[in-house]
Amino acid sequence: MRCRGFRRSVPGVAEVGNAARGRSGPANTELLARVRSLHLVARRLVVGVRTGSHLAAQRGFEAEFLGYRPYFPPHPLKDVDWRVYARTDRLVVRERRAERELACTLVLDASADLGSTPAKWQCALEVTAALAFAVLANGDPVGLCIGAGVGMTEANIPARRARGQLARILLALASTRPAGRAELATLFTRVGERARGRTLVGVVSDFMEDPAQWRGALAAMARRQIDLRGVLVFDRAELDLVGDDPARLVSPETGLQFPIDPAAVRLQFSEVVGIWREEVRSAMVARRALLYPLAAEDPRVPALAAWLAGRALPAPARS
Repeated sequence: MRCRGFRRSVPGVAEVGNAARGRSGPANTELLARVRSLHLVARRLVVGVRTGSHLAAQRGFEAEFLGYRPYFPPHPLKDVDWRVYARTDRLVVRERRAERELACTLVLDASADLGSTPAKWQCALEVTAALAFAVLANGDPVGLCIGAGVGMTEANIPARRARGQLARILLALASTRPAGRAELATLFTRVGERARGRTLVGVVSDFMEDPAQWRGALAAMARRQIDLRGVLVFDRAELDLVGDDPARLVSPETGLQFPIDPAAVRLQFSEVVGIWREEVRSAMVARRALLYPLAAEDPRVPALAAWLAGRALPAPARS
């Protein structure tokens, strides 16, 4: 997928604000301000992807003929090249790259854990908004599915390329407040079952649920040949236990509190974090999915460019 330029179907900030105002009923100045802010950030980030050193790979409507391969059920019979069959008595299918539009569903984890710090939640919103903007700018349909959270205007927006789709998605993002538990396994299963044709699913989450609970749902997506790409959003201040004063770890989802001495447990905590991240990465890679770790404090463009290109990020340099 490459952003080939902003198409006329992608509205400007004023148009997004007007469309959101129509959808949100009585004018809500604060909400509309958040919608416009998300739109401006998304546009700036996508411009950065297009003009920076990290350019996304092309994935558009042009169909490049790759050759023939034997037909095997359950491939649809409509894809059989009947002219070749008439000449050779062989059933073959024409292989093409980017033969149809690529429908994309963005999945946002709006759990209390993801909203545990304002920086982490804002990063998740900006990344989701930018991906929606980029997909629509590329001419492909995009939809949104929000797991957990409260206050959203819509939790499930089917993938479309219609005018007003971006405003609809931005309004849903701007109105959502993190709360509850995402239940990633249920969320992934629901999205996978609704996928039709060539589908890209983008997950924006901190993946703070046991991978053993949701990796089976990812396996089902892989069997359906769904292109799955995840953005793992985290806040370094949380994972690095900044500070040495006695503190309490609080679970935003359960409210449980654990008193700790950061200086005493920092090394062990770092090891636990490393094990968890490796479990998440392994669960994704084993299902042919890509994972893009993104710290809330870091620039968004490199991860966005890699996500849109469908390529892995380079491994971080060892200190």
